[in-house]
Amino acid sequence: MGETFTRVGPENLGIFLAPGAEEAGMASMMAEMISTNLQNKPGRVKDYNALRGTIWITATDAEVDITLAFTGGGLIVHGGKVGHPILQISADSATLMDLANITIKYGMPYYFDEVGKQVLNKIKSGEIKIKGMVPHIMELTRLTKIMSVK
Repeated sequence: MGETFTRVGPENLGIFLAPGAEEAGMASMMAEMISTNLQNKPGRVKDYNALRGTIWITATDAEVDITLAFTGGGLIVHGGKVGHPILQISADSATLMDLANITIKYGMPYYFDEVGKQVLNKIKSGEIKIKGMVPHIMELTRLTKIMSVK
């Protein structure tokens, strides 16, 4: 008898928690946030559908990490590191939440308001570490758009 995946949100979005992922609270929170954002901002579904590859996110202060495995129209959220991530994002919990508050203007993340400038400064200072950013800038942009609640 195999373990089952848990659907998050509507069936058409194809967002699932992998078995055991609900034990990492950040996994459930991220899956719910992405699902809700896509429902509230259906224009961002195109970016979601274009995402392919795995993204590993670590909350350094909480010692919690998750993997977002995008399949081009689907997402499986795992607790811990899974596979070979194309992007690796590491920051404290509060800073990770800042990423969800980046404004989207004209279909792109906007880094010229207070939150955007804070995020850029934290990248520059090393408070946010993003491995793989240069070769996978489009995936990072798409992730930022589907994570943003603004």
